[in-house]
Amino acid sequence: MEIKNSFQFCFDISFEKRLNTYIPTAYILGHSEAITYLDKKASPEVLESFGVIFENLETNTRKVLSLCEALKPEVIFKKFSKNSKSSKNIEDLLKDSKLEFGIRQFIKTNLDQFYSLVSQDDFPISLNLGKEKDFRISRITPKNPALETSLLFDKHENGISYTLLLKDETTEFSPSNTAITLLLDEPGWLVAHHKLYLLKDINTKKITPFLKNKTIEIPSKLVSEYFEKFIKDVAKKADIKATGFAVELKDKITSCSLQLTHDFFKNTYFVNLLFDYDGFSFDNSKTKKIHSEIDTRNLDEIKVIQYKRTAEEASFENKLVELGLSKTENGLFGLPPKAEKQDPYATIQWVIENQKTLESSDFSVKDLKIDSKKIDTHKVEIQFSNEVKSDWFDIKMIVVCHAFEFNFSEIVSNIKNRNRLFLLPNGNYFLIPIEWMTLYGPMAKLAKVENGSIVLPKSNFAVLEGISELKDSVGLQRTIEYQPSTLIKATLRPYQIEGVKWLLEHYNNDLGACLADDMGLGKTLQTLTTLVAVQEQLDFEKAENIQLDLFGNEIVTPKEYLKALIVLPSSLVFNWYNEARKFTPHFRRVQYIGNDRKLISRKLERYDLIFTSYAVVSRDVAILEKYNFRYLILDESQYIKNKNSKIFKAINQVKASHKISLSGTPIENSLDDLWSQMQFINPNILGSYSFFAENYKLPIEKKQDEHSLLELKNLISPFILRRTKEQVLKDLPELSEQIFYCQMEPEQEKLYEEEKSKARNFLLKTEGPSRDKISIINTLMRLRQLSNHPKMIDSKSEMDSGKYITVTRYLETLVQSNQKTIVFSSFVSNLDFYKTWCKENKIDFCELTGETPLKEREYQVSRFQGQEKPLLFFISLKAGGVGLNITKASYVIFLDPWWNPFSEKQGIGRAHRIGQLNKVNVIRFIAKNTVEEKIIRLQESKKLLADSLLDENYISAEIEENLDFILE
Repeated sequence: MEIKNSFQFCFDISFEKRLNTYIPTAYILGHSEAITYLDKKASPEVLESFGVIFENLETNTRKVLSLCEALKPEVIFKKFSKNSKSSKNIEDLLKDSKLEFGIRQFIKTNLDQFYSLVSQDDFPISLNLGKEKDFRISRITPKNPALETSLLFDKHENGISYTLLLKDETTEFSPSNTAITLLLDEPGWLVAHHKLYLLKDINTKKITPFLKNKTIEIPSKLVSEYFEKFIKDVAKKADIKATGFAVELKDKITSCSLQLTHDFFKNTYFVNLLFDYDGFSFDNSKTKKIHSEIDTRNLDEIKVIQYKRTAEEASFENKLVELGLSKTENGLFGLPPKAEKQDPYATIQWVIENQKTLESSDFSVKDLKIDSKKIDTHKVEIQFSNEVKSDWFDIKMIVVCHAFEFNFSEIVSNIKNRNRLFLLPNGNYFLIPIEWMTLYGPMAKLAKVENGSIVLPKSNFAVLEGISELKDSVGLQRTIEYQPSTLIKATLRPYQIEGVKWLLEHYNNDLGACLADDMGLGKTLQTLTTLVAVQEQLDFEKAENIQLDLFGNEIVTPKEYLKALIVLPSSLVFNWYNEARKFTPHFRRVQYIGNDRKLISRKLERYDLIFTSYAVVSRDVAILEKYNFRYLILDESQYIKNKNSKIFKAINQVKASHKISLSGTPIENSLDDLWSQMQFINPNILGSYSFFAENYKLPIEKKQDEHSLLELKNLISPFILRRTKEQVLKDLPELSEQIFYCQMEPEQEKLYEEEKSKARNFLLKTEGPSRDKISIINTLMRLRQLSNHPKMIDSKSEMDSGKYITVTRYLETLVQSNQKTIVFSSFVSNLDFYKTWCKENKIDFCELTGETPLKEREYQVSRFQGQEKPLLFFISLKAGGVGLNITKASYVIFLDPWWNPFSEKQGIGRAHRIGQLNKVNVIRFIAKNTVEEKIIRLQESKKLLADSLLDENYISAEIEENLDFILE
């Protein structure tokens, strides 16, 4: 029953003479506990007066109302009169036999739907409402179990007495003793005892003779004819009781078959038992114990066959339970819930896998069907072959069974869509084992099908690792013998040697690699050492083809240049160049930067190492794409994380035989970063971006799908080597982190609350695309600045800053204790306050911001590292996040939190790295009850995997989604 607000719907069934059938009418009335009189039909005008919006009604209510409308004579006339222009009314249409048939079918179909829905949803309904419109008098009960038919035969010397009874779950009655209204012949619907019933299995016309007569007498001479014409079909669908006939008892089980039953609500298939008693099968889930039939094969000697269930059935149930199935409350059998794991076909697969055991226990499993299609239960195996091409695998897999054989490629789409049912040419279903979905799913997802073969990129070899028949044919070089060359002027730690061997493995297999060691673990040294080993391989390859002169002397030929293009942030070019000069002095190297690079560009192939910046590559891609470099190496490769950026596109236009990316944070913000990194080192390893987003990014980030996460990890793990400082540097000093909450000064706090209130009113009044993102950036920036110091938004302000007072006191203590300290801020103007404080107190300091020239940058670092004083080093977070080695500092202070916690981690890595001998103390100063506190909360609770505000001109979706929380 549908109740919305203050109205409800009721329905009446009354006889329509023009259509010669009962049709329904819909009424609407105010909602009350008791329904009395119906006087308002549910016409569009009346519905509108009740404030009813048809589209907002519950689905079944809309359907029932629509059916009432469709069954009105005038509506039916309008629908069918198109085929008879001369007809003026519905009666005229019904005179045409062809039209009449169509109209009757239309009415029958719609009435059946109406009665089914009314019964299902228990709508209030009446029969023959009458002129007084009193619903209480004519109300009937709509929701009742279906009626079954029972036939009683009594054979006597003059013929046969034939009685028909109707029965529901509790009562049995004769139609002649009951007021019955026949509503629809087939499917059979009727009203009896003021109840709406579906007549199970038979047409209501079959009970018409019994509406007036309780028993029908069939004379002996007419028995054969009467049985043939009237009783034969009904007898197959009814319960039979008979006296005076010969009775044949059948109470022996001849076979027990397994039948599949689908539970719609649990979306799971269960097994049902059908016990065949030599001609009739009892359904184990039903309570029916006896079934009788009239044997009319010899109409002169009609006899009763009685099938009777026995206790032997219990032994079959017990066998299933012993084999591992559980019996449900409705008599079906399935795997225990824990074993199902939400797989609808788990029990079916269990039956197939245990077929021999079941058959040896006298079960028949030959007729398993889904949607009338048989399930093929034969044992299946796969024949494998794999041919390794230059950069892909050509895999052939043939599914072989006793009854069928086909290419595995034919079920690739099924596995992609996790559709277990594959239709075979013979019309049967093959149930794809659930294990195949897991085992072959990644391969099916990433591969292409060409001419019956599965074509998989070589870089996706990880998906074959779990397939025992294919993993040995991958053809990759797994381990190498390696000793550091004497040409490398450094002593490598054991984990660094392992890193070099790992990079060389990927080089030898023509696969890209991402060295993602923690900041400060020597990625530069490992990379340079790898390049030395690669060059030595080139020399060795050269030596295999020794050329001799006329006198038999070896011709000295110039060595082959390495041609490694190393792309770096601008601030690191000089660092790398110096590291190469220090560790690999034999390499011919050049810095491809500055105004004179055009002269260098003509001879890039004559260098081993070419150092350049991301900015230069972006500008000079037209020049660089003409070369084919042996190596393309990216340091701080998170610079290419934005797939739509100019630098990402430029980098991927540069041709190189081998690629390495270096990054301490390969997934800095979101899975988009990962796709960009992997696309660079091994193009298309994760498919197109849209494919990656659909199959990995959205399932993992939005649905927390662990299966997709594990699959993605398996794909990328061979190409990312990640070691943390804690894992490999057992001798690295302790790192402690602390948050220091500062109370704002009263005037500062008052001003902050005023600004926050303005921000809420401005930013939260609009949502979605209409939001001005620049305004969001600027407003949040203003609140962050005010949290630090009022002078940051008004240089003439006389207000004090609670944080400034707290921090300067802390710094004063550190200076007095001679503690070397790095002070980070994301605002250069914030650092200026503290530099002024240092000058006023005659405290020496170093500084580094985005405005610091490269040479001055190096000088500032060496002064802080090499001299006892200065003790303080002020660094802007963006300028000092990478490429700095400041191991003399034992304190790292963050004046304000950054949206992206990885930026802070990079800052900490400047001090907590190889060479640090002291415990490193990290202190974060946070203004209490401000946006800063919310940033910390977001970092801790959500890890804020979103694009950070790298240039203050981008705002992540996550930050925008959390605006209400930030400004609360």
